[in-house]
Amino acid sequence: MTHMNRFLLVSAALAQFLAPLLPVFGMGETIGNRAIEAGIPPELPTGIFFTIWSVIFVGFLLIGILHVRAPDHATRQVSGPLAMAGFGNVLWMISAQSIGSVWLDFLLLLPIGFFAWEAAYRLDKTETYDGSLRSILYGVTIGMLAGWLTVAVSISVPDVGRWLLGRGPSDGVWQSLWMALVPATILATVFANYVSRNGWYFVALAWGLLGIVVNNWTRLGTHALAIATAVLGIYILFRRVRFGASGSYPAKP
Repeated sequence: MTHMNRFLLVSAALAQFLAPLLPVFGMGETIGNRAIEAGIPPELPTGIFFTIWSVIFVGFLLIGILHVRAPDHATRQVSGPLAMAGFGNVLWMISAQSIGSVWLDFLLLLPIGFFAWEAAYRLDKTETYDGSLRSILYGVTIGMLAGWLTVAVSISVPDVGRWLLGRGPSDGVWQSLWMALVPATILATVFANYVSRNGWYFVALAWGLLGIVVNNWTRLGTHALAIATAVLGIYILFRRVRFGASGSYPAKP
């Protein structure tokens, strides 16, 4: 491990704090404003729920600092994909703020999600869940990153669908909602069964689904959509608690 490689993760972490500030200096428009400029879609969590990024970014930075000052087996395993996810996230934020292309933003999310899941898979393989503050930091940050990117990818699917069909946010709201919920359910199942046993993934996913519930109940008044989202969210969490997760150690046939 070269000296420069040890600083890549910290560099990615710091860049993630700086990228959202670009609109303040006249470079693009905030992601929040772009998301609702044509109207509020049913699958979009309300703004307060996106503060989860602050938890992820702080954890990201702390892991980066630990990797520089006192690297261990876990940080050596996850630093590569985690740094790639971080730099990819910076690129996505710049694109979303300056270009605002629906399909480009969706395509950029896919490799970010892949690297986040790869980091979660590698962390699961290390079996470092020993209750120490360090292992909790790893679990919370990587699990929430992977879970929230599942939310981000899922809620981008109906956006792409509307773009292809020439629809607005208020057109076919049931279709838009299910275009987000179905991918989220599939991805959650795959993550638990084949990627990681990290429970923080489901905390982030549940937080995102709750944001969709609040959006439909309070902002749009589409209570039936809010109830459908809540029921599906409860089902996903029930399956995780009832059947557990095999993660990177799937059951042998």
